[in-house]
Amino acid sequence: MTAAGQRAESGVGGFKLKITNIKKEGSTISFEVSGINASIANALRRAVISKVPTLAIEDVRFYDNSSILNDEILAHRLGLIPLNADLDTYKLQKDCKCKGKGCSTCTATLTLDVKGPGTVYAEKLKSKGNAVAPVYKKTPITKLTDKQAIKLEAVAVLGAGKDHIKWQPGIASYEEEGGSFKFFVESYGQMSAEELLKRAFETVGEDIAELKKALK
Repeated sequence: MTAAGQRAESGVGGFKLKITNIKKEGSTISFEVSGINASIANALRRAVISKVPTLAIEDVRFYDNSSILNDEILAHRLGLIPLNADLDTYKLQKDCKCKGKGCSTCTATLTLDVKGPGTVYAEKLKSKGNAVAPVYKKTPITKLTDKQAIKLEAVAVLGAGKDHIKWQPGIASYEEEGGSFKFFVESYGQMSAEELLKRAFETVGEDIAELKKALK
């Protein structure tokens, strides 16, 4: 991507894209694309929403939970907390050498050990060396009264929004105007909007290349 207001050209699956009117604000980016059709525009939108991998909590082992929330509800809430991490250091479990058994290449372990009274915020989730951390540290998880406590170990893995919304990295929409498409993309914070868009473009290109190869 280029700085706001500039023009960029790139290729995706044989299409020559022209990207103009790029505007970035916080976690959002908008731009106009020409040189593609509605199918490619929708593929890009879907790639942003459902195909760019992110890290999210998948399994939780409880050692103590005397909070008002039962284990299942608390685990579900933890899974929906967006996580910051160097995504390039992780692989999908299906592509990992450990064959999905769980290792440092495909999993990240976080712990939560808190006692009441008080509100438990996402910042209390800790990983080794703080390599993985919640995007929004003040996200409330639950409240504890005196003598209540939570102690757990959570395992985060890479996944995509098509498998569960907890792995969705952002939202995207577009509208067609005279042969070009006006896009709006917002990141949920696991990566910048530019990085999310770049990865989405790469995914669409890979899908088209794979389809062309299969047709041959």
